[in-house]
Amino acid sequence: MKRLLAAVVAALAVAAATAVAAGAHSECRGIQQCIPVGGPWVYVHGAAETQFLLSCGTKGVVGGVDADATSTGVRLSFDGRLGAPVSPGVSTTRSVLFRGRMIGQPSGAFEPWVGCIPAAGGGGRSTVSARVAPGPSLERVARIVVVSPGEVKVASIACRAGEKLVGGWHAIAFRTKHAPSFADAARVHVRHAVAGRRVVATVTATDALSIDAHAVVQLGAECAS
Repeated sequence: MKRLLAAVVAALAVAAATAVAAGAHSECRGIQQCIPVGGPWVYVHGAAETQFLLSCGTKGVVGGVDADATSTGVRLSFDGRLGAPVSPGVSTTRSVLFRGRMIGQPSGAFEPWVGCIPAAGGGGRSTVSARVAPGPSLERVARIVVVSPGEVKVASIACRAGEKLVGGWHAIAFRTKHAPSFADAARVHVRHAVAGRRVVATVTATDALSIDAHAVVQLGAECAS
């Protein structure tokens, strides 16, 4: 009986350790003075790419990235800038644009995470003489629109003064601890378009949307300096 009890206790300990390891995020792994920042659950549907901008704000520059997903069908990447060495402040700034697609499944969701490290600035550009270097990377700005059941909203966002608007995006997301119900995702409808110097979106939510879903829409603009 003692041996059986010991075996059960050992098995439970291993299971607990495995669960902790599986649920841990690695955006701060190997980085000192790192502050983890998590985003909402971002809905990905069909073959279209879904983009979501996650920022460190005043906490510094992005030093690491990670994400949780509802399945392995969610495939993620993120944008990095040109420069050497590949490092925080050079390859990354205070924010990261996550790009998600679905492979082999109709829909899914991901929860992005960034590890923020203190930095004095947003990094620099590397230049080499006797060649034509690409122009600076696009800058991106975004805003969050809170969505309530039965609501219709019109929202917009613009680039900073002196920048040219070259495109925009939107993403449906849910500020919940666990992965959202995809039924709620289907109850939020968004259409965006470029109108003059602004990206304008119309957001519509049906009455069936659960208030506990904490639905939001990120509206973003791509800007060239």
